[in-house]
Amino acid sequence: MSYEDLDVLYRSRITLIKILKENGYETKDYERFSPWETEAMAIGQTSFQIDVTKTNPDDPITKCRVVYSLQKLKQKIYGFLSALTNTEDPNSVDPLTTEVIVILLEDVADVFHKAALDEWLKNKLRIRFFKAHTLVYDPRDHTLVPPHEKLPSEEHAEFMKQNYIRSKANLPMIRFHEDIIARVLGLLPGDIIKITRPSPSAGLYDIYRVCVP
Repeated sequence: MSYEDLDVLYRSRITLIKILKENGYETKDYERFSPWETEAMAIGQTSFQIDVTKTNPDDPITKCRVVYSLQKLKQKIYGFLSALTNTEDPNSVDPLTTEVIVILLEDVADVFHKAALDEWLKNKLRIRFFKAHTLVYDPRDHTLVPPHEKLPSEEHAEFMKQNYIRSKANLPMIRFHEDIIARVLGLLPGDIIKITRPSPSAGLYDIYRVCVP
C-alpha cells in the first residue's frame, strides 16, 4: 500500500470519528489514533473495524459498524451484503439496531448507490459507502457547502401544514446515498433537510429538500 493511501486512511478516519461522535456514538476508544496504527492495520496486524454504541439508548439504531474494504469490492458487493445480513454468520448485523458504514479505496460507483437502496428497501439495513479520499476533510466544512440540518420526523406534519405543502413530492429533491451530504447525514428516503443559504437581500434564508431514492 502506498504512503498516499495510508495518509488518506489516517486522515479520513479522524473525520469519520468526528461524524460518528456528532451522531451520538461513544467514540472515546477510537479517538487516540496514530499514523503508525494505520500502517499496522494495513498489513493485517490489527483490525480497521470500528464498533460503536450510541449514548442515547432510546434511539432505534443504537450501534454502528465501520468496515474497511481495502481491496476492490465492486465485483463482490452482493456477496458482501449477503454475509452482513445472514443471521447464521457470526459477523452479521441486525438491521433493526445497527447501521453500517463501509470505507473504500475505490470510487463509489452506481452499483454502491443501488446496493445501499436495495438493502434499505428489502432489509431496512442502513448502509453507507464512502471512498476514503472524500472524508479526508468533512464535506460539510467546504466553504461552498451551506449548513444542512435534518428535520426531525415528528416535525414534518407541522412544517408542511405551516408552509401549505400538500405532499413531500412538492419539495425539491436530494438523492439518497448519491449526494455526499445526504450520505454523511445518513438520510433515508422521506427525510427532510433544511439548508440555510446566504442571501444578498435577506441575510440568510432556508430552503427544504426531501430525500428521494
